[in-house]
Amino acid sequence: MTTQLFKAKNMQSAIGMVNEQFGDDAIILSTKNTNGVVEIKASNDHDVIDSFAKNKQGKKDFTKLFFKNIDEKKIDSQSTKTFIDKKESKSTRESNYSDLKTDTQVSNELDSIKKELKNINNYLNGMILTNETSLNDELSFTTPIKLRQQKFSHEIINKLSYSFKGKNTEEGKVSFFRELAKKLSSSDSSRLLKSKNIFIFGLSGSGKSTLVAKLATYISDNNKKSINFIDVSNNSTSHSEILRNFSRVLGFPMKTFKDVSLSNNNSESVNIFDFSGDIDFCLQKIKEIKNNYKEFEFCSILALQSGSNASMIKNVWAKVSDIKPMIAITKLDECWTGAEELSSLAEVRARIGIVTGTKVLIDSILPADEHSLTKYMKENFQSGWSNSNY
Repeated sequence: MTTQLFKAKNMQSAIGMVNEQFGDDAIILSTKNTNGVVEIKASNDHDVIDSFAKNKQGKKDFTKLFFKNIDEKKIDSQSTKTFIDKKESKSTRESNYSDLKTDTQVSNELDSIKKELKNINNYLNGMILTNETSLNDELSFTTPIKLRQQKFSHEIINKLSYSFKGKNTEEGKVSFFRELAKKLSSSDSSRLLKSKNIFIFGLSGSGKSTLVAKLATYISDNNKKSINFIDVSNNSTSHSEILRNFSRVLGFPMKTFKDVSLSNNNSESVNIFDFSGDIDFCLQKIKEIKNNYKEFEFCSILALQSGSNASMIKNVWAKVSDIKPMIAITKLDECWTGAEELSSLAEVRARIGIVTGTKVLIDSILPADEHSLTKYMKENFQSGWSNSNY
């Protein structure tokens, strides 16, 4: 007995999949259309089916109860009027007025009606207006709904709601992308070309050494300064063979951390530090440098692999937030960075400085600014938006 989500190109195919999997015992719990894909949630679990039936019956019972109470109040009113009209004498009417409901009873009934109306209001607040085919682009709430369908977080949509209010769907979408790009882009990515010491760190497998090589070619091409690779690794591990290979291919000398004098910061060359090992080791080493060499200046870059899930991003940022590193989105040619990841970065107030792929070393660093990030979102979050010209 299971509950399962079925996806198909159309409703008929999706229902056919449900029938094939569950047969006559199936019950459809929900249906929706996400970016042109029909999704049906169905189950043959008797507990789920019984619970679903009770919920539906509860809504029906509520409706019956509401209209029943209104009808009863109408009958009470008519009965009272008839009863009074039948009495001829003033004294008889006055004596029968005492039999009418007390103020307390009336107040209780009014409170009951207010509660019922509040429940109705809650039901209405959960409704979404559509036309016969899909969400209507002319409705004011279409833009946030479609943003949620693209997996942007509720928090970010609410925070940037000023960007799309009063605008049609297309204008609102582009305006939202632009405002989110402003929140995400680093305002000082140019410091990469000014810094003499650059720390590259991140989770294992995030492409740190490859990023070091790409950054070295980018800086060398732009400011013509000599580059040194600095291998910062745990004593129990050997030097990075990947970094050593890059050093040999690109012609940049490689040194170990113990061979570098951090107190002498007058050199005209640029040192790019590759912190290998897990992120806890990286952070410990960076804090040691900050504490022992107060005058030592550096630019820190957190390598974040494209496709990292929202939970991972928040967990990593909780560890590195004190350092406030610039974010480098890596391996963008291998995996897609989606709306959930961008939302998470914006929520923790991280700033993206550069984006890069894996396969090419030369001319593969792209500074991340408002324009480039907006363009990325317009090109990658198009499905499900009608009348798109972008």
